[in-house]
Parts: sequence; structure tokens; C-alpha cells
Amino acid sequence: MDYAKFFLAPKFTNGRWPAYLFTVDQFCHYLAIIGIYLAISPQQTQLILNPNWLILALFFLIITKPINIIFKLYFERYQVELEDTSSISGAGAMVGNLERLIIGIFLILGQYAAIALVFTAKSIARYDMISKNQGFAEYYLIGSLFSMISVLVTYALLIF
Repeated sequence: MDYAKFFLAPKFTNGRWPAYLFTVDQFCHYLAIIGIYLAISPQQTQLILNPNWLILALFFLIITKPINIIFKLYFERYQVELEDTSSISGAGAMVGNLERLIIGIFLILGQYAAIALVFTAKSIARYDMISKNQGFAEYYLIGSLFSMISVLVTYALLIF
């Protein structure tokens, strides 16, 4: 799959093509994982790993880096240029990963009200920027809602 993408990527560099190519690439990877899982008989799977643990691992893998990449590909155009460049490079992506991991853990534990704590802490940390920059506030909200939706959809598809 990656071999084919290596040759196709240079041909699809304009507009939305990189995002679509990435989406198709990820879909093919997920199909391959499912195919390998189905190829292993249930008895062998139980000896190697409990299927529930495999699904849980897949859940946590999906809600981290792939979701970061999808967000960047589809929502980068909404990002505002900030005059204050004191932010640490890559911190936003790391915060997003941690946010989704914590939300995922709370969903699995059935602690739905605790999910609000994640957004409260994040909003307190960014309050000054949110209150002073409307563009940043909108981008922040888009990112927060996308994080929540991505975890909920992944949870519903894999675990629920």
C-alpha cells in the first residue's frame, strides 16, 4: 500500500488530492488489518491476544496520529496566523492526542461527565487567546469538536 502511495503521491499534489489520497491510504490499511485479523482463526487469536484487547489497541491507535493528520488535512485552512509565536511547535497536536486519549479512557470507564473536565482544563489554558482573538476561538472550537466527534465515532464503530 505504501509502495503504491509513494508513486501516486507526486501526481496528486494539488488542491484536496493529498487529503483524499491519505484517506484512501488509511482505509486500505484498516482493511488490511481487518483481513489479517479475520485470517487468524479464533482459536489462534485467543492464544495470541484477546480480540477485545486488539480492538482496544486499535481504538487508541486510531484516535491519535491518524486523527491528527485528518484534522490537519481537512481543517488547516481555518487556522489563523498568530502574532504571538511563543507557542511550542507541535504542542497543539500533542494536546489533541492527550485530549482524545483521556476522552477515550473516560468513555471506556463510563465516566461521561468527566469528559467535561478535559474541555474545561483546555479552555482555561487557552482562555486569554480565546477571549482576544475571534479567529483563534473559532479554530479552537473546530478542533475541540472534531476531537470529540472523532473519539465518539471511533468508539461507536469499534467498541460500542
